[in-house]
Amino acid sequence: MPSFWLYAGAASAAALSGAAVAHAAPFSFHYDHVLGTSLDITAMAVNEAAALIAAEAATREIARLDLILSAWRPDGELARLNASSGAAPSPELRQVLARCEHWRRETGGAFDCRVGGALALWRAADASGAAPPANALESALAAAQSDTPLDGPTVRHRGGASLTVDGLAKGYIVDAAMQAARRASPTLAGLMINIGGDLRCWGRAPDAAGWRVGVSADGEIADNAAPPAMLRVSDRAVAASGRGARDFKIEGCAVSHTLSPTSGQPVAHTLGAVVLAKTAADADALATAFMVMAPHDAIALANRLDGVETLITGAAGEHYASAQWDAQLADTGEESEDPVLLRASMITAVGAVAAPSAAHRDFGLDLAYEVPKIDADPYHAPYVAAWITDENHQLVRTLLLLGRKPKWAPENYIWWRRYGRETPIVLDTIAKPTRAPGRYTAHWDGADEGGKAVAPGRYTLHVEASREKGGHTYETADIDVGGAAVAKTLSPKDELGALELRYGPAK
Repeated sequence: MPSFWLYAGAASAAALSGAAVAHAAPFSFHYDHVLGTSLDITAMAVNEAAALIAAEAATREIARLDLILSAWRPDGELARLNASSGAAPSPELRQVLARCEHWRRETGGAFDCRVGGALALWRAADASGAAPPANALESALAAAQSDTPLDGPTVRHRGGASLTVDGLAKGYIVDAAMQAARRASPTLAGLMINIGGDLRCWGRAPDAAGWRVGVSADGEIADNAAPPAMLRVSDRAVAASGRGARDFKIEGCAVSHTLSPTSGQPVAHTLGAVVLAKTAADADALATAFMVMAPHDAIALANRLDGVETLITGAAGEHYASAQWDAQLADTGEESEDPVLLRASMITAVGAVAAPSAAHRDFGLDLAYEVPKIDADPYHAPYVAAWITDENHQLVRTLLLLGRKPKWAPENYIWWRRYGRETPIVLDTIAKPTRAPGRYTAHWDGADEGGKAVAPGRYTLHVEASREKGGHTYETADIDVGGAAVAKTLSPKDELGALELRYGPAK
């Protein structure tokens, strides 16, 4: 999926009391394992108690709606609806289904919550590695296309379609969580709620630069890359969809997890779409639809819709932008007084670090690393550090830190003792939350911390991981900047899965 970052600054579009605005300060909360991803909340509040009330109200609302809308919970309302021949949905599920039907009509069928059966087949194919049987896929599509409207008081499965509202539900939950938080803590001056890349911003942000969202619609890029574009967001929502970590692996090849409701096949003509809209639910649905639609048709629809802007990247890397997309971009020369990195997806990069000003033109290192799932109860994701040193064992560049709480830093004791405790600012500028089990990427362009290209010679990549109530793993690999291209794989070891390195002259 597209990489997606959020910086916080301050801008208020709401009528707030002078006291709340004058004394509001940012309070941030991070939660893992929320709707299968992570949750970040930043509340501009008069005190920590007011911020905590807002965060607790938001998390309660998220948990409540998850039981209604989740396609993954067998005890949820949606699962019971799919198992029945017909039922009267709750008000919340009815609202979501009605919005799904709205976008089905508006997008000419590019967005359709009836694809649950086809999606289940592709998920099974991802597990087996073999493509779904053609006849099974045809049956699932026939069931979906023959079903009755879903926006009435009773939902009946005349065609036996399996419903999945994943393409809109997360955004709907973001909207509802924001409403719940603001009701519970009415003195808030501003709020940002971000669930795995679907986010909504309201009111004042932590500094004068406003809410700034770094985005890329170019599919998956390295975790530690700087955002290629920055939006200024005021009382709006942003969502992204695209190629990346959620892709299906079929016969050794990655294919998009976004399906065409018409063909049931993974989308191949689009790498990613980023959408700015008035609500997170609409941004979520349109990001999915714009992946499926022909880019020119998607742009035409965005230009007709009030408050919607989009950036779409085609399979060849070409960009398509709606009429007012460029007007949403923040000035690239802007500097936030106190930039705060808020993670906006499971593959979010460390956007708080500016791109090197003089990247090494003739060298590149790509690292693919794995956070393995270890059978432990409770399971805690490991803290991971990756850095580069020269032949004199001097730190050249810290590439990646996973974990923002200061107490974790000494656990990666090799990095901490040699370098981290001497440069504490690194913790504030590039640290990110720990990751759920999965495969991720990082990149080094041959530049040092100051952005200057390093001299040719021998360098060493270090990767260290430690887990609370778990083990400790440390791996190194030598790199010859200026030498021949090399690819190597380091075997899995304790807290790290296989490490795949590709380094040498850039192509």
